[in-house]
Amino acid sequence: MWTLKTIINEEFQNSIYFGAYIFENDNRVFALSFGKSHFYIRPFADNEFRIEVAKRIANENDVKQTSSKRYSGKERKKIRNFQKDTTLDIESGETLDYLSASIIPEYQQRFGKSAKFGSSLHITPEIQHNGINNLLNKIEEVLAEEERFKIPRTIKITRPESVSVYDAELLNAIKSGNNAGGFTSESYETIGVDFVFSGSSETYRLIARRNKSIVLQELNIDVLRAFIHQYHIDDDNIFDIRVERTREGERTWTDSLKKALDFTSEQENVILSQGEWLQFNEDYVNQLNEYVDALTIEPVEECFQDISIREPDFIESQEILELGYQKAHKDFSKITLAEAPATKIEAWDLIKGTTVFAVKYGTPQKLGYVCDQAMAVLEILRNKASVKKLEEKIESYCLWLVYDAQTLPTFISQSDLVILKQKIEAWARKCQNVGITPKLKISRKVKLDSKQIEIESTD
Repeated sequence: MWTLKTIINEEFQNSIYFGAYIFENDNRVFALSFGKSHFYIRPFADNEFRIEVAKRIANENDVKQTSSKRYSGKERKKIRNFQKDTTLDIESGETLDYLSASIIPEYQQRFGKSAKFGSSLHITPEIQHNGINNLLNKIEEVLAEEERFKIPRTIKITRPESVSVYDAELLNAIKSGNNAGGFTSESYETIGVDFVFSGSSETYRLIARRNKSIVLQELNIDVLRAFIHQYHIDDDNIFDIRVERTREGERTWTDSLKKALDFTSEQENVILSQGEWLQFNEDYVNQLNEYVDALTIEPVEECFQDISIREPDFIESQEILELGYQKAHKDFSKITLAEAPATKIEAWDLIKGTTVFAVKYGTPQKLGYVCDQAMAVLEILRNKASVKKLEEKIESYCLWLVYDAQTLPTFISQSDLVILKQKIEAWARKCQNVGITPKLKISRKVKLDSKQIEIESTD
């Protein structure tokens, strides 16, 4: 194994060496980094390079470690370690950030026996430093080949007009507190091919212009919003806020606010990560669509295919009772907690047999709220030790979505809103983990025209 010191062949006083080689041809620029130069090179690197290489040389049937992200539900990031000869299995709703795997046999002589594909590419070919040019040529040859398997990923958005639209959405979310995402410091980051974890020893400082700052033990959106309000920071200067992080025994480092945040747009298949707007790739969308379309969609009674009455009136209507549904809306007796029996929990809206129903009206952008509520109830049911009393036996959990739209989707995948599909997928997986069957019912919210209203009033 050769290092930067062996290449330069000089004596150093500092025991921590770092630097980079830059190689350029007509098609690409490659940076070969040593030590902490990862930190300086990463903002300029192609975010897709190492994943595109992975899809061509990694052995998907011999995966050693992965790191994945989710953008809905309680679980956001996950590191998995595997035994030898484990096949890559990426769940719907996940994007892959990091992969460690063996290299397929036909490429081992070129690139080594194994590789790590993180925010950079780490391979172990048996070459000297004068063989780097030939190695890079081989990488270019591989990139021209067909990919061997799919990896759900994200694609960088660079058009200034598009970035401006998403920046405006992020600002509104920060100020309103709705879907404001979270700080990356809440879990871990991938630097090069290494994981950097947040810990209890970390402290933070929010810094604005004119040396306005505040030291924090915990970093979250509520604290950020309070900081903006306290110092009267206007919209044009919010993204100038910097986030300083200090970890015991290590150097302090600072990120821009956008780099410190994770955020999912409600408009399209777009997220903010590492300060860049990224769009979910086709592999991700296809896998997510396949999962949500496989969920059971229960037939809707003819009288409820189009619903013209308000949500509370529908739940309490006589028609519902006559069809065998029982009202549970605002009934706080269904679930009682052992540690807090006085806590009021509204478990679900309706029940029929062993199926409970959570009903929600709204546009696709607003329907995700019912998934959040249902997830919270499922988390209580999962933690059986906290439940003192559960009134009913539950075999199925059904989300009854009443779309405020001109036409109903035949399949959930027909919704353009990825965040709704993400939330439905996360809710369905939570149901299955608890041993409950997830189901869906879909109706359409309609308005009575003036003629209908007049006839009904004269009757």
